[in-house]
Amino acid sequence: MRKFAITGFALLVAACAPMQQTTVSENNSGTSVRKAQRFDSISELAEEAPPERDGIRPSYRYDRSIGATNIDGLRYFFYEPGGEREVVGFSVLNDGSGKVNPVGLKRKGARREYAFHFADRARENIYLAVNDDVKLSGRFSHDNMFRELHFFPRRQLPSMEVDHGKGVLEVTLPTGEEVLFDQDSMEVVGGALREAPIDFNRSRHQRRNPEVRYQGQFLAITVAQRGEAPRRAKVWGQRKFAEVHYPAKYKKACKLSPGHIWDQKPKPGDNDPKLTMLHKSDDELFAIVERRCGWDLSALKGDSAQIAEAGR
Repeated sequence: MRKFAITGFALLVAACAPMQQTTVSENNSGTSVRKAQRFDSISELAEEAPPERDGIRPSYRYDRSIGATNIDGLRYFFYEPGGEREVVGFSVLNDGSGKVNPVGLKRKGARREYAFHFADRARENIYLAVNDDVKLSGRFSHDNMFRELHFFPRRQLPSMEVDHGKGVLEVTLPTGEEVLFDQDSMEVVGGALREAPIDFNRSRHQRRNPEVRYQGQFLAITVAQRGEAPRRAKVWGQRKFAEVHYPAKYKKACKLSPGHIWDQKPKPGDNDPKLTMLHKSDDELFAIVERRCGWDLSALKGDSAQIAEAGR
């Protein structure tokens, strides 16, 4: 069995065993009977649902805990508004595999984690966080390599089904596209993402951030950084860039400052910026990309308009 470590990257708190939910029914005499119903995390993860709101409510922005599933390497993130458990993300952990993480087969610690987040089940901050922890120096800022991928349009909350017959985890991205993970190795084996092996270069300056790339039909924005929040526009005095990918139409990625996408200024009373997205809708984000990259996103904007109309 894998042992799960809670990292600063996840910014989560370990949870106790899955809770018991209560349902109310009537018996033959008409008397109400309360029955405990166990929370089924796998069933909840498989639910395909649109975002429940556009913006994250402040009280739930960082309100997340971790729960284990009965599948080794698969966890879910949850909060409990009104005392009822709701899923706000899930993660897939590769702590040793032949192609992507061979070092993890030889010694404990080396890992790649895919964490699909959707705080408060809102559209505002749906993203995939990938963390390569190489466990070479024992220092968090030296060993942890981060990449975030943000997918547009955001049609739905990420979801996941288990196909035991094929031995895969079928993850559905916000765009509706599928990514397949091998159930045993937790390596990506198909769909809209591809991955390269973890880079175990002992030089942290030469080591690459997680090589996880989008190859789907829609838009993805990715940012990466070692030991630091990937969304920052400047790290250690160096300017950073986000990459915009629209592989169905443009072969080459467009680079722009993260400052055009995420708020880089702390609000009064904050020590650091929260790095929240500056744009309330997909179309506002598309407009920035069109202006900065010179791209035509008319097909994506039409799709986004249909999503907004369906939600009314």
